[in-house]
Amino acid sequence: MIEKETIERIKTSVDLKSLVESRGIELKKNGKGWFGLCPFHDDKTPSLSVTPSKNEWHCFGCGAGGDVIRFVEMFDRVDFKEAVKRLGGSDVEKTAVKIKKEDPAPKLTPGHIKLFNRVIGFYHEAFAEDDRARQYLKSRGITDKSLPSDHRIGFANGTLLNVLPNDAKITGQLKDLGVLNANGKEHFYGCAVFPLYDFDGNPAGMYGRRIDGMTQGAGHLYLPGSREGLFNRQAAKAHKEIILTESVLDSLTLINFGFKNTIPCYGTNGLTASHIKWFTQTQVETVYICFDADEAGQAAMPVVGERLTQAEITTHPVTLPNGQDINDFFLLTANPKEAFNALLGQANPAAKKENDQKITKTDFGFTMAVADRRYEVRGISKKGGKLKATVKGIDPKKRMHVDTVDFYSARSRTFLLKGLTDLFGADEATVTQDMAKLTEQAEQNQVPDQGNKAATAMTFQDKAEALRFLENPDMFAEILTDFETLGYTGEEMNKLLCYVAAISRKMDHPLSVMIQSRSAAGKSYLQDTALSLVPKEDYIKYTRLTDQALFYTGKESLKHKILAIEELDGMNGAIYSIRSIQSSKEITIAYTGKDSATGEQRTMENKVEGPLMVFITTTQVDIDGETASRFVFISIDESEEMTKKVLAKQRQTHTMQGMLNKLKSEEIIKKHHNANRLLRPLHVFNPYAELLTFTSKSLRARRDHTKYLNLISAVAYLFQYQKPVKTFEFKEQAIEYVNVTLDDIEKANTIANYVLGRSLDDLSPPSRKLLMLIRQMCRDKKEDFHFNRRQIREYSGWSDFQVRTHIRQLEDLEYIYSLMGKRGKEYVYELAYNGEGEDGKPFIIGLTDIKQLKEKAREAGIIDDNEGENHNYEHEGVNYEGGSSPHRGH
Repeated sequence: MIEKETIERIKTSVDLKSLVESRGIELKKNGKGWFGLCPFHDDKTPSLSVTPSKNEWHCFGCGAGGDVIRFVEMFDRVDFKEAVKRLGGSDVEKTAVKIKKEDPAPKLTPGHIKLFNRVIGFYHEAFAEDDRARQYLKSRGITDKSLPSDHRIGFANGTLLNVLPNDAKITGQLKDLGVLNANGKEHFYGCAVFPLYDFDGNPAGMYGRRIDGMTQGAGHLYLPGSREGLFNRQAAKAHKEIILTESVLDSLTLINFGFKNTIPCYGTNGLTASHIKWFTQTQVETVYICFDADEAGQAAMPVVGERLTQAEITTHPVTLPNGQDINDFFLLTANPKEAFNALLGQANPAAKKENDQKITKTDFGFTMAVADRRYEVRGISKKGGKLKATVKGIDPKKRMHVDTVDFYSARSRTFLLKGLTDLFGADEATVTQDMAKLTEQAEQNQVPDQGNKAATAMTFQDKAEALRFLENPDMFAEILTDFETLGYTGEEMNKLLCYVAAISRKMDHPLSVMIQSRSAAGKSYLQDTALSLVPKEDYIKYTRLTDQALFYTGKESLKHKILAIEELDGMNGAIYSIRSIQSSKEITIAYTGKDSATGEQRTMENKVEGPLMVFITTTQVDIDGETASRFVFISIDESEEMTKKVLAKQRQTHTMQGMLNKLKSEEIIKKHHNANRLLRPLHVFNPYAELLTFTSKSLRARRDHTKYLNLISAVAYLFQYQKPVKTFEFKEQAIEYVNVTLDDIEKANTIANYVLGRSLDDLSPPSRKLLMLIRQMCRDKKEDFHFNRRQIREYSGWSDFQVRTHIRQLEDLEYIYSLMGKRGKEYVYELAYNGEGEDGKPFIIGLTDIKQLKEKAREAGIIDDNEGENHNYEHEGVNYEGGSSPHRGH
């Protein structure tokens, strides 16, 4: 045990200023104290304060501070006992100090390395689950989705402490590593973190970049002590030329834009002995030094160049525009990749032209020529963790070596390397550098995933045809014609509803559809035909779902997509998950899994995000209320007349017209897929919403009213190319939207009346006759006229039995509503029906007629967006792009 007197003697007798200077930190006088660059984070403006009168230090950047013992603990990366030992036996006194060589960081034990890897894995999982760090990188122009996994980028969002076991050994090891500070808090809290590796690929350090707005403190953090480890160390193995940057973020920016041959320093004074040793060991020949174009960066470049020159490495300083760093340059410069290549050329005009690569894209992949070495790469595919391609090497004598390689497999690359070096008679280092370029180019030229394949293949003619469709005022008629050509006849309103509902998947409140009919009626055929008009990347179809299947589909795998189920019976317990994601826009499951930081079992969580459109067919008649409330129900016309139409359509498939329709189908499907992809993610606002009416007499109206409003919005969204796109600003963010028009409401009303409404034909003849008598009785009365059965009998002359029998059906179908009658009270009714549907068409009781709505809008001063292109929308924040045409989205 260390005596208290010894500790106090060290705190007061050791000259802190001399101690700090002995570690190579230059201090300058400022008032009563001294200031220098803090060694515990990437400090560009001196923020380390040393106060001799108190013999204490504090960093205003990262918040670290303490006495002489704490300084040695952090700088030398030792524990308290060792720090006291080093100070207690030294000759460091207040009057003099011996400047000694910096102690190396303690070597990590296998246990430390194992735990460090788990921390890196945990932070990497946090990066994938918490979007804040990804959004920060995106704001800095770093958008390559492969970079986080390639470099194990993580996010210290404060959740590490929540999962740590109550184990003093693990906590102690994390403090040894510097992941936790002396108070047991996360050192990198609020940072995107980047692991740094030693020559053997073991974690040796970590860099943290503070995310804006999370916490106060230094923007750049490292583990306490001397800088250890390298970022992107593999670049030195694959390239003879390296671009040396000032920070990890600068190198990440270069990698994002295709410059893979980059390794960062750790600030202007951050070129470590490990850098130089690694460059020498991997036989790097040339280093381009590209530091920030500020005073500190420009002053450091010649110093760094001199150290590299002493190691027999050729250097070239790269000059950025005044005041910019590499990230600024790529964000602010037009065609930044070409501009940066030009800067490299200016830095080294005498670069060997024979090493220039000429890369040409081809239909099968690409070709690359370097000096007299030529490569053809074809059949590129990336699946899982593999990047496969067929590589053909061709020498000047037309001799060839052909091999299929997995660029991500060291073993596979080794076989290809041997064959190519034998072919070209070149050294392995030269061909290895060629292969690095081939790998980079293959990553950029790989065949897109199925989800993006068709989108990238859209030709000018394809786009023009899709736009013509989206700009067609009679789009609904064209949709019905296309359904007919594809082989589905009749069911016009059902087809339109399915199409509009499928489009609504792109919105925040999509419609879900359930087709309810007997077997062989054609419900699956309607579902399949509607889905054929949706891009394959936008829907998932299952025959059967297990209870928890949706929880493991991936966080965003269902977002803004269609989940199609062939039969409700095949959903089992999954119907509960579907109902939840429809209502809450997400589902979450807790399960037991292995903790990535400790290796122990703990409760973990999977989250799947919506919204999504659900599309189900069923033969069930009785659907539970919870499920029914979330769907729009449609049924297939099972009449003899419709059966005759279906049979005629089936016979037509065996004729020449049937063959022509089949040939046209491919183009029709392509048109609709492209039109789907051209629809922009716009908001839809309904200026008429407060003028709309809907029956409020039953609880069913609560769910049907929402479906009705969402149907109107979905129709408006589909017709977005026939409207002016407007914008308004909220917190400096421009939000684009389109307005619902009266035409949209009229189209939606037509569909809603059919799928949400009812027909008088649903009533038995006596019930229908009774309804007409009741309406005639109420016609001359005041609007809120209430009546009882006695008044009905007196007016109609019907018996009490007849009235009671048939009034029940009118009440069940909500033509009239019972206001009283329970607990022995007299039955009193109110008529909801207002004469709709006498033409035999379905209708919704209480829906505002479009003519009445137009008059209400005129009185309210609402001007419809379809009332002319010359209408001045300036006061509404309209933002026309490229002209006055109301058709947007080109």
